[in-house]
Amino acid sequence: MSFPRTKIQPPRPRVGALIERRGLEARLGPALLTHRLVLVCAAAGYGKTATLSRQIDRLPPGSAHAWVAADEGDDLHRLLACLVAALEPYDPPWRIAPEAVVALAASDDPRQRHAAAAELLNALDACEVTHGIIVLDDMHRVDDPAVFDFIDQLLEHLGPRWTLVISSRTEPPLSLARHRVRGELAEFKQGDLQFSRDEVRALATATGLDPGLADRLWQRTAGWAVGLRLAVSAAREPGGALRRATIDRHVFEFFATEVLEELPTALSDFLLQTSVLPELTAARCAAVTGLPPGTAAALMEDIERRGLFVSVLEVDDDSDEPPTLTLKLHDLFRDALEHRLQRGRPQELAGLLQRAAATEPDPIRRIGLLLRAGRHAEAAEVLMAHGPAQLAEGAVASVSRLVQQFPADWAQQSPELQRVRGLAAWARWDFAEMLDAMRQAEQACEARGDLPGRQTAQAYQALALNAFGRMHEAGQRLGALRREALAPDARIVVLVACSWHALEVGALHRVGPVLGELMDLLEHDDRVESWYQCVPLPRFNGLPGTAGPLQRYADGVLRVAGDMPTPLRASAMVQQGWRLLWQGRLAEAEDAWQRGCADTAWVGDPVNLRHHLQALAAVLHAVQGRRDQALALARARVAEIPAGYSAWGHWQVQLQAARIAALVDELPLLAACLSTLQALPTRPGDPAVQAAARLLLPLRGHLARLQGRWAEAIACWQEALTGQRQTYASPSDAPGAAPPPDLAIDLLGQAAETRLHLAAALLHTTNDVSAAADLLTPLFERVDAEAEPGGVLLARDPLRQLAQADWRGALPPHRVAQLRAWLSLLPTLQPQEPAQIVLPAGLARRLAEPADDADAPCDHGLSPREREVLERIAHGDSNKLIARAFDLSPHTVKRHVANLLDKLGVDSRGQAAAWYRQHLAR
Repeated sequence: MSFPRTKIQPPRPRVGALIERRGLEARLGPALLTHRLVLVCAAAGYGKTATLSRQIDRLPPGSAHAWVAADEGDDLHRLLACLVAALEPYDPPWRIAPEAVVALAASDDPRQRHAAAAELLNALDACEVTHGIIVLDDMHRVDDPAVFDFIDQLLEHLGPRWTLVISSRTEPPLSLARHRVRGELAEFKQGDLQFSRDEVRALATATGLDPGLADRLWQRTAGWAVGLRLAVSAAREPGGALRRATIDRHVFEFFATEVLEELPTALSDFLLQTSVLPELTAARCAAVTGLPPGTAAALMEDIERRGLFVSVLEVDDDSDEPPTLTLKLHDLFRDALEHRLQRGRPQELAGLLQRAAATEPDPIRRIGLLLRAGRHAEAAEVLMAHGPAQLAEGAVASVSRLVQQFPADWAQQSPELQRVRGLAAWARWDFAEMLDAMRQAEQACEARGDLPGRQTAQAYQALALNAFGRMHEAGQRLGALRREALAPDARIVVLVACSWHALEVGALHRVGPVLGELMDLLEHDDRVESWYQCVPLPRFNGLPGTAGPLQRYADGVLRVAGDMPTPLRASAMVQQGWRLLWQGRLAEAEDAWQRGCADTAWVGDPVNLRHHLQALAAVLHAVQGRRDQALALARARVAEIPAGYSAWGHWQVQLQAARIAALVDELPLLAACLSTLQALPTRPGDPAVQAAARLLLPLRGHLARLQGRWAEAIACWQEALTGQRQTYASPSDAPGAAPPPDLAIDLLGQAAETRLHLAAALLHTTNDVSAAADLLTPLFERVDAEAEPGGVLLARDPLRQLAQADWRGALPPHRVAQLRAWLSLLPTLQPQEPAQIVLPAGLARRLAEPADDADAPCDHGLSPREREVLERIAHGDSNKLIARAFDLSPHTVKRHVANLLDKLGVDSRGQAAAWYRQHLAR
């Protein structure tokens, strides 16, 4: 949990602190059960929080409530994460990971935000509660427009069993008029919350005051709740009197000061010093004040006993220890205390804030405290420590907002802030901002003398330049970095950039060794964010020397990510799928792809994973003869190019679509893609352009083949296989033998595919078996060395022709047998029926990965583990109890529940329990 539990727990109603307010409660109680939206809107001190917490305590049996208290700077990602955690006790049957719902909502894409709202609404609707209340308290503190846009989406479709309650000092920017017209809004304003004369009389009687004071109390406080408490406290003191004509916010500080002056010195000092804390616990108060924990605990008990302006929270952290007593100062009281502290002891404030920050486990609050203390550098270090992990979880908007909290002039000189800004830009595919931020980070590191930081910033610049297709500039940076001694973090980024660069400039023989170096580092790094930024490109698969490193990456991800709902697990499944495909194990490759689809759907279908799955699926469909499905995926990939893609990125997507078109003999799409690809601007001497031109040669050959121009097709393929090797050297190059020329075209098996097509074309046009056999010799040698057929499987028709040809001794019998063995790996094609095209993100979640024998399918399509979980659900066990019973994590249990609901075709745990009793109960 990346936020304190106090944000999701309502204050404890204080016995005897306030009287019954039957008039208010007679209207508020029914409103909470009948209206879609309840708005409690009044100035500070009118008892909004106390009224709601007391009313929640009186909800009918079977009701649910989720409480979220907003802080300054909270955005949609943070508030929704709090709400998801607050709903946890009611076991919402999530159909995607709740963490994914939070990440989707925080996206800048309105479609993803809409999808997140739909997932949350479905989960709420399937909760088995008679009625549920969601309270968003202190919403005047929130200034993120996305929060209110999301709330409007929720309210538009919120089911009748749920009520949203918003407590705020100001009217929130929602579509309130529409809800008023529909009769869906119940409003409680300042006049509703003011104490009446009769209520003040009852309060005077209950607190032992002279009833004659009641009218004076009411007149001078105007029914203001916090003013009443203050006036009652003053009147109860010996000789106390009401000396002001009125009590309102403008005089609150004066009265609060009087209260402080009447307290023992130790207690007033304690309150002043701890007012910098968002909540008070004995341990945190001791750390801030320097008092022994026992003394701090005793002073906290004195505060509660005196009935000062605090709310009481008992925080249960799910441990076996007793709940931790936590006090929260009323905002007005804290403001008064801090004002007095700033005025009377200004020299102490910065140190108190700094010590408070040291006790704060929530990085967002810690950053805020450090910024108030003027400790900008320490705040930036906290953001650098936590920001990358937050970005890996999808909190891009949250991290960007934190960067903006720092003074702009100072931020430009902070390498930590600029690096985080650049990483956030990378997560948005905004390579222009990424490049600018990393350049500023480099300059700041240079000024500071931070060599590892400078190297890391330069490596990130190379990544951005690669994405722009500016390979010469990227190569210059990487070449210099490869000659320097690098810290592990910097070296990881350098190696990622080198692998991208080698791929783009056609130095394909260097990708495998670089990935090997990268894995040697990663395997000693358990940080999820490190593995996340090293997700391999699909084009790495099939290159020489990449099989081992890519398998190590998949294995390492499964170890580091475990069952956490992150995109990393799906990326591991993608790699497994490619490895199995390249080995000719097509059924297993498709199973891995399906598991990857299920994992991707569970984590909210992030666009980068969807694209990687589409690439794998398109090749799998093409290899297995499913032409329509392969083409649908290729076209979908072109249609979904992210807005932040550079021209070079667009070119690569078009190239992949052209490859699929060529594999399934789709002439119109191939011609259209080639027309776009040939428009790539030429830059003399640019190695990437030269490498790209080589990659187009086999595709031009396919276009000529499909148009019946065999001589031209043969010429293109011969040039692709025998042309001069590029003279450009990648920064990753090392001395050694030059690779064969055809390696320059060997993206995703294109070299093997081209050799087979050319050999079959020669047999078809010239019947020259010797020339065809010579062409195949390097292919046989490579497959023997790598022990997997790889790109051979992409050329079904020529492979069949070659396996069935009369070689007249030009090809040894064992090689003919090898051709036939390769052909046997491919399924026999059947006449295609009209295909239901299902993109990876839309696959049913029933394709979840079997983890062990307990997850193998059994009766009704349920695995033994799923059946055990279903039995526990039928017996009324919560997710927490199920997790303890089977020694599973809560993430795994939620995933099992989602799979069960999908497989059984039901919407809720109760329906699943009924299904079990009908079909499986003995």
